[in-house]
Amino acid sequence: MPTKQSSKEKSKRQYSGDHWYCSSDTFVENYGGHGVFSTYKAFVQNPADFSLLQTAVTVEETSNGEQTVEAGWINYPDQVAQPHLFTYYNTNGYTQQGNGLGGWNQDVTGWVQYSSTIFPGTVFTPTSVIGGAQHEISIEYLLYESNWWLGINGNWIGYYPASLFSAGATSGTVSLETASDNILYYGEIAQSEGPLTTTDMGSGEFGTAGSGQAAYIHNMEYTDPTSAAQYYTAGFWASDTSRYNFLSYPNSGTSWGSYVYLGGPGAGGVVGA
Repeated sequence: MPTKQSSKEKSKRQYSGDHWYCSSDTFVENYGGHGVFSTYKAFVQNPADFSLLQTAVTVEETSNGEQTVEAGWINYPDQVAQPHLFTYYNTNGYTQQGNGLGGWNQDVTGWVQYSSTIFPGTVFTPTSVIGGAQHEISIEYLLYESNWWLGINGNWIGYYPASLFSAGATSGTVSLETASDNILYYGEIAQSEGPLTTTDMGSGEFGTAGSGQAAYIHNMEYTDPTSAAQYYTAGFWASDTSRYNFLSYPNSGTSWGSYVYLGGPGAGGVVGA
């Protein structure tokens, strides 16, 4: 069963230059998207490190910088003790956080809670096991009636008002107030230590290990301006394939639609250490 836990205010880009990715994006007009994410408890070397799988719905360039609404599955002990659902928003190219500007979960004003049972920061158990039971969480953003609604496991839990992003609509530029022009699915590591981190992505197994071993995202889609779901078929890339990699299947023809395995053990090559 899910439980709500408190979180601390920290910037998603606090450690600029110390982020590592298995990532993809596609520039297409959209009103959000949907994916199903595996829920491993990724090993983190330091409580100030985080390891996540997420989606981000963005406008790449506005007069106020890049704008995003983001959600995913994260292990970030300095924020919440156990792996958990997170949300994040950014109105200004990650240059400022605070009330009405951007930040994690409900640490700053912006998020409007609707569900009485699932919140940003909710812990879901049990988590997945390498070679054993696989558990997952469905995550969806949808722009509806001027709000970016977040759906978790088929339930709309809350939203970011699209009006938060109106500052980026000046001088004829687009903003997240009206639509997105880019959507992403990816894994990300942020490290706080100096040497290359041993923090795992996903299960800690490389994405090329595949089914039952590696973390995954399946049924990746985006919602087009007619409100129709479209396969997400963008290619993935990895910032350091010696530590994290992926195996992707765009529009696979199976019940998983477009999916990807992704992850890795970080520096040293040992899962969980």
